[in-house]
Amino acid sequence: MKVKRFTAANMQIALRMVSQELGADAVILSSKKVNDGIEVVAALDYHSEQDAGSPEIERQLRLQSELEEAKQASREAVNEHPQRQRRTEFASRSDVSSREGLEAVLNGLKNDSFSTPPAAEKPASTPAAADPPRRRETDRDESWYSNALAQMSGELKELKDWLVSHQGSAWDSSRPMTWQQSQLWQRCQDVGLEPAWADRIASRLDTDMSLDDAWEQALKLVASDIPVAPAGLLERGGVFALVGPTGAGKTTTIGKLAAQFVIRHGKESVAFVTLDSYRVAAHDQLKTFSRLLGVDLHIVPPGQAVSKVMAKLKDKKLVLVDTAGLASQDPHFSVQLSMLKEAGPRLKKLLVLPLTSQGRCLQENFEHYKAVGLTGCVYTKLDECFSLGPALSISALTHLPVALVTDGPHIPDDVHYPDAAKLVKLAEQMARMAKTRWQAAEAMNIANQQSGIQHGA
Repeated sequence: MKVKRFTAANMQIALRMVSQELGADAVILSSKKVNDGIEVVAALDYHSEQDAGSPEIERQLRLQSELEEAKQASREAVNEHPQRQRRTEFASRSDVSSREGLEAVLNGLKNDSFSTPPAAEKPASTPAAADPPRRRETDRDESWYSNALAQMSGELKELKDWLVSHQGSAWDSSRPMTWQQSQLWQRCQDVGLEPAWADRIASRLDTDMSLDDAWEQALKLVASDIPVAPAGLLERGGVFALVGPTGAGKTTTIGKLAAQFVIRHGKESVAFVTLDSYRVAAHDQLKTFSRLLGVDLHIVPPGQAVSKVMAKLKDKKLVLVDTAGLASQDPHFSVQLSMLKEAGPRLKKLLVLPLTSQGRCLQENFEHYKAVGLTGCVYTKLDECFSLGPALSISALTHLPVALVTDGPHIPDDVHYPDAAKLVKLAEQMARMAKTRWQAAEAMNIANQQSGIQHGA
């Protein structure tokens, strides 16, 4: 076993000295701080941890200390006789193989003239001939440490990007984001966008821009992804069936559309059709609209062909079909879907999405009604909602155009054509307001807790 003590400015240099002196198989026995930095005791061919305090280790360290003291004394002795050292170096570098060379050496030693090199001095590189291996070894070690440090830095950066981009989520670890992309992704989440859409938006942005500029660009990308149906439904007319869950606002929206169309084109140009024969007093609201507007109302019983009723209404510019908001588990749900499919392509189906519903509910509504061939959607209850992101996500991810937006109960008002940029701006404002409210609530909660602690509660 070989034991040696090393002293260095820091642990990294000490470990490098251990590796160079004893090799990669060396074992660190102890380390401690000293005035000059740190002291490390290492051993080669070390077999047992119980030998750490054995006499053999103490003997090895004592021998090493004595050897270092002897070397130091030798160096001091040489330093005391610099003239002798210069003579020795002069003689060792001189060529005495010829008579002329020998005479030159003797004259130099006699006259103490060492400034002029002998006639046949050895090449200057000869004394350093033994240095290149150690220099190459040192360079190799430094290169290894540099490569290892670069690799470690890269792995830490990847880990940081993964953590900040996914916020601890394991749903998608295939493409880590940069810090800026993760911040934009989180802002999209605050707005209420679906994670898949937020990921796509963040990946399309230029990371060289500032965060605020990148966010403005992100809002423009969000607006460009939202499909909007061409305006003019209230002018052109057509045959439309409004489908969706109970309480979505289908019948109220029909009343608004009919009232505006009657004002522009007269009551003879509009007709009502209802497929809702499943609920008690299902026709009462639509009958009230029909009576007030002077518009005909046609009731289609379950199982009857809707196309026959459509054929009777060819002269009408606007035909609005009301449907029952049935759950997908209801046995009558499939019957109503079959009636809508049988009506043919002339009947355009609009999915009514109440903005007060959760995102998952809106997604399930789309899944339930997409089989009828949806041509667009209507956003309702904008005045009651606090997050537009879920509904915008449905339109963007399913490519379902937004045809109309309603923002109140008033008839014939509170129905508008959509503007994607305005909807996105409104969604961002809602997110900012929600964040401010939560921050205020949290600050109030902390203040109450501190007040309770001060009063001994």
